[in-house]
Amino acid sequence: MFITQLRAFAAHARSLWRDFTGESAYDKYVARHAREHPDHPPLAERDFWRQRAAFDEENVSTGCC
Repeated sequence: MFITQLRAFAAHARSLWRDFTGESAYDKYVARHAREHPDHPPLAERDFWRQRAAFDEENVSTGCC
């Protein structure tokens, strides 16, 4: 029983860490894309990260106002 609880805790901690670091962004994108656009395939993971980086470079936020 302890091992089961430990595994559940580790899985939850990993999920939180992936959300915190942004690593889960592609997984969330694929899930949303499947719901909203089932008629065509999502971007490849590499293209997703390239577009995200390009967007972040073009839309710099200073964190103010």
